[in-house]
Amino acid sequence: MLPAPSQSLFQRSSTEFSFVNRERDNQLAGRKGFIPTPPTTTGSTAVGIKYRDGVIIATDRQGTADCIVTTNCMKKIYCLQDNIYAGGSGIYGDLHHVARLTRAQMDLHRLQMSCKVPVVCANQFVKHLLYDYQGNIRINLIIGGVDNEGPSLYSTHFDGTTEKVPFASNGSGDFAAMTVLEKRWRESLDEKGAESLAIDAVRSGIKNDLYSCSPIHICVIRTDYSVSLYDKIFAGSPVPRSPVWRVKPQPPKVLFAADHALEPIANRLSKSPPESDQVVPKGHTDRPRISTPQKQKN
Repeated sequence: MLPAPSQSLFQRSSTEFSFVNRERDNQLAGRKGFIPTPPTTTGSTAVGIKYRDGVIIATDRQGTADCIVTTNCMKKIYCLQDNIYAGGSGIYGDLHHVARLTRAQMDLHRLQMSCKVPVVCANQFVKHLLYDYQGNIRINLIIGGVDNEGPSLYSTHFDGTTEKVPFASNGSGDFAAMTVLEKRWRESLDEKGAESLAIDAVRSGIKNDLYSCSPIHICVIRTDYSVSLYDKIFAGSPVPRSPVWRVKPQPPKVLFAADHALEPIANRLSKSPPESDQVVPKGHTDRPRISTPQKQKN
């Protein structure tokens, strides 16, 4: 009986996740002196709030790799559809790939339905995807949006478990943010109050967590299907820098120019090199020889 492959065709496909590098690192970990490269993680505080007329998702924008802050302009809120957004924490590569797969699947679902995709469809796809990989996709997501049934908010974990909640938080600053949400959330919150609550919850996570910092990224999804995405910068927060260098196209500047007379190679070969350039044979020197007197024979 042939042994079963370690990975299914679904896992080995180029459009899905591949764990080849992980298996390689595990094999090399036993060798002396090998240190695997740490993955880039969001190390973030993400919160989601359902209010009277919509949903708000807010995250910080700091990215870390172990104890090193790699960037302060990381994208942690992704658009799954025009009416569905997701914010999360965990390994950045997994978060980006799951959001890309979910958006592609929801686009196909929208073409079949010919209407707005319900929020529960995006949550179901993410839930089954995370469950199939048995926790190897290390991300936690907050999926929120609006549809015909009104605003909806889901909290989905890396092992595939999920729940429909009025407010949620995840990431390394989860506990500090949850205390603020549990104390101040009300079902009758308006947009301004919900936005203020989301900002205070993320700031609480930033204050009590070394992995969370930088400006706060806010996404507001309303029941009229309008969306607002913006950053909230406070005093003392580092200003996000663009990760892309933009260089204006312009012709190169000539600093100086020097004219040199060109001489054909044939003329240079026909000329004999000067005495200073002549090659001295090996074993000879360019110093003058001193003659020594010879002994006379008797």
